[in-house]
Amino acid sequence: MGAPPAGVAWCTTVHDTCQSPGWVTGLVAGQDWQSRGWIADIADMRVSVLIVGYRNRGHLEACIGGALASLGGLDAEVLFIDCSNDGSSEFVRERFPSVRVLPHAGNLGFGRGNNHLAREARGEYILLLNPDTIPRSDEIARLVAFADAHPRAGACGGRCVFPSGAPDLGSHQPMLDVPGMVLAAVGLASLRSGALPLAAGAPQRVEVISGAFMLVRRALWERLGGFDELFFMYTEEVDLCRRIADAGCELWADPSIVMIHDAGSGDPDNPRKRLQLLRGNATFFRKHSGPLAATIGCTAMLVNEAARLLYARTLLRLLKPARARTLGDRCAHAVRNRAEWWMGWPPGMRFE
Repeated sequence: MGAPPAGVAWCTTVHDTCQSPGWVTGLVAGQDWQSRGWIADIADMRVSVLIVGYRNRGHLEACIGGALASLGGLDAEVLFIDCSNDGSSEFVRERFPSVRVLPHAGNLGFGRGNNHLAREARGEYILLLNPDTIPRSDEIARLVAFADAHPRAGACGGRCVFPSGAPDLGSHQPMLDVPGMVLAAVGLASLRSGALPLAAGAPQRVEVISGAFMLVRRALWERLGGFDELFFMYTEEVDLCRRIADAGCELWADPSIVMIHDAGSGDPDNPRKRLQLLRGNATFFRKHSGPLAATIGCTAMLVNEAARLLYARTLLRLLKPARARTLGDRCAHAVRNRAEWWMGWPPGMRFE
């Protein structure tokens, strides 16, 4: 195949990307080096921050303003797309003229929306940032420095907390698998490993990083094809983390880099959102497991929802009636409408 020309990074595998990332400084005219097995990554800046909005205009001042301040002088860009067409694009253009706002293209969903932005990105790194996150200091600059210091890491994250300071347990989870879901269904979820411990004080390897605040090497992102667009929303970052690990790269989290995640603003007890999460999980099982294992995984999810429903209608009802009502309604909806999520997301799913 021959050696690549000067300035082109030799990277025949994704694993190489995580060991010694190199960035192209020049291309030879007329040569399609990427199709010949090399990643020719034209990174003219350090990081591209991607923000996909959907009916959260009220969060954008804090999120985008905080992100711009959090860059710490890095050569960077912020890209935004609004999937709800609620006036957020106009607001961002007027309030933050340095942000690259892509035209509304319908409700693309989280994964497809980020892929859409990533195709326009020019950074050495891609940072996925939820619009309901609130950067307060130099979180982004510190995460980029952390990734620089861990060249075998394909993706990195910090620790997400709610505005109250309580930990967001979804920011680092064990890898989704059928045995783990069975453990959760029988009340033994604490036996699962791979998440960032609450007491962790030092950086460590993890299995899943939340897409709310996740830094990925762009060369690796492009080689993997970004998010699998079969996932309209939910579990797409779990699938991406699985593919990053399968490619031989590591995933790291630094608990000292704390990002505020106002996830409660999205109504976590919304029954429809719960259905979408279960549908994302079912899609993951059917992609990465055989038919029998996927059926077991979906059955375990159903049992878990039914067990929570029983708890909400009995003991929790006596202790916390209001909480019991919302949890019970959510779980009852998931059990009653299991046919909607059992087979996962249908190809090309869109919401308007």
